[in-house]
Order: sequence, then structure tokens, then C-alpha cells
Amino acid sequence: MKMITLQLNKKELLSQWLPIGIIILISFIAYPLTLSIIGGYFLFPLTNLLHKKFKIPVFISVLLTVILILSSFLIILFFLIQTLIDLIPFIHEHVVLLPVMEIQNHPIFMMFEGKFQTLLNKLLNDLLLNVTHLPSYFFEIFLFSIGLFFSLIESIKDREWFLVYFPKKVRGLCHRALLKSSTIVNQFIHVEFKLFILTFILISIGFSVLGLHNPIKYAFLISLVDSVPFLGTGLILIPLCIYFFLMEMHMVGTIILLLYLFVQLTRHIVESVLWSSTTQIKAVHVFYLSAAAILIFGFIGILFSPFIYLFAHKWESFTKTSSQ
Repeated sequence: MKMITLQLNKKELLSQWLPIGIIILISFIAYPLTLSIIGGYFLFPLTNLLHKKFKIPVFISVLLTVILILSSFLIILFFLIQTLIDLIPFIHEHVVLLPVMEIQNHPIFMMFEGKFQTLLNKLLNDLLLNVTHLPSYFFEIFLFSIGLFFSLIESIKDREWFLVYFPKKVRGLCHRALLKSSTIVNQFIHVEFKLFILTFILISIGFSVLGLHNPIKYAFLISLVDSVPFLGTGLILIPLCIYFFLMEMHMVGTIILLLYLFVQLTRHIVESVLWSSTTQIKAVHVFYLSAAAILIFGFIGILFSPFIYLFAHKWESFTKTSSQ
């Protein structure tokens, strides 16, 4: 009897989990195509809106969706490159003014000298590495575009067309996971968009009061950087603050530092309140959960935070039911 049970478990393992393991492995290796499939699933409502509401043919609706996504990516990339090109002369103009001999003995410079050198070397190495990989990046974007087109075409017929490669017994689980993930992604986009607007307004006001060059443009750049996972306002504001301290402009440096702290504090409070209203858990719980996610998983925990909030909400409901 035990032998029969063992054989059945082995057969179930091979028939169900082995295909899933193979699919996951292929997904990581061919990640541009994986992203195109995921993108097709989540962008389906946009294509469906163009097709159903505006009566645009399927082919044109799909083509417009792909063009819109690629255009948005290229416009943001062009803006970043253009802003950096404008910043280079501006940075050079101020770096030339730095009193090099005096700065070398400055406590701030001595504190960060090793880190500055390490960071500069890393940036140069990463830049050279990315330049050499440019042809492969263009090829991956091309594959993603073609894959997204075909994924959207299939999504019109069946949004979950790719589940045919999963074993039948786990398709129901995958279906529920996709629905829940779709809800979480929509919530994440709404929350991040509101936080982007808040950060942009606060930094624009701060830069305008300080009389800095092109406050709206650079506030938009910092807000855009802040909305990207693993980055934040400190990536630009902290070096700016250090620069003013090195230039002995302590008042301006202090204001920049206070602006950074105020933006970060306000952003975290508003983020907790927004996720609290979205996930129906208390704001204080959201704060502790997000902090715990970063402490446990590092900065990648930022990406997992929405799923952790959902788990906390389900756990709270489960404990309430169990207590009754």
C-alpha cells in the first residue's frame, strides 16, 4: 500500500510540478518573451477598450497599444537623456568653482572620499558595460515588441491563453493568482501615480523657493527617479546637499536636507494612508509591514510590499474567523 502511494506521489510530482519548474526556468532565460506575455495580459483592458468602445479593428487596436507603450518608454528615455545632457554643462560649471585644495581637507570630503571613488568607478564600469550590450538590448526590445503584439492578439480571443502549457489541475490556481495579481498591480499603479504627483509638487515648490535652475524640469526628473524601485529622491538631493555644504553654503545645504527629509516623511505617511485605504488594513500596520519587507528582503522588498499587504489582510480575516 505504501509502495502504491509512493508511486502515485511520484507520478503526481512528475506530471504537475516538473512542467511548472520547466516553465519557470524557460521564463527566466527568455525573459523578454516572458515580459511580453505578462504585458499582454495586463495591457489587455487597453486593447479591449479601443476595440469595444471605439469600434477599432482588433489588428489596429493591438498595434496602437504596442505603439503607445513603446512611445511612452521612448519619450521618458528621451526626456531623461535630454535632461542629463542639459545637466552636464550645469554640473561642470559648478564643479569648476569647487576649491579643490580646501575640499580635500573638508570633513565631509574625507568621510566620503573612498565611497565617492568606488561609486565613480562603478558608474563608469556599468556605463561601459551597458554601451557594449546596446545591440543585445535593441534585439531584446524588438523581441518584446513582437511578442507583445502576438500576446495581445491572442488575449482578445482568450486572455489566459498561455495557461494551456500548465497542467490542468493547477490552472484554476493560476487563474485565481492572475486575477489577484491584476488587482494588486492596478492598486500599485494608482498609489505610485498619486505619490509621484505629491513628490513632484513638494520638490517643485522647494526648488522654486530656493531659486534653483529649471525647478519644474528637475523636480519632474527627481519624482520620476523616485517612482522607480530601488531608487529615490536621495539619489539626487543628497549629492546636491553635500555639494552646497562643500561650497560652504550651509544654509542652502540645510534647506535641501530638510526638503529631502520632509518629502520622504510626507511620502511615507501618505503611502501608508493610501495603501491602508486600498487594502483595508491600518496605516500603522502598512508602515511596519513595508519596513519589515525592506529589512528582510532588502530594497527588493519594495516590489513585494503590495503582496505582503494582501497577505496581511487575508491573515487578519483568517484570525477573525478563527477567533469566532
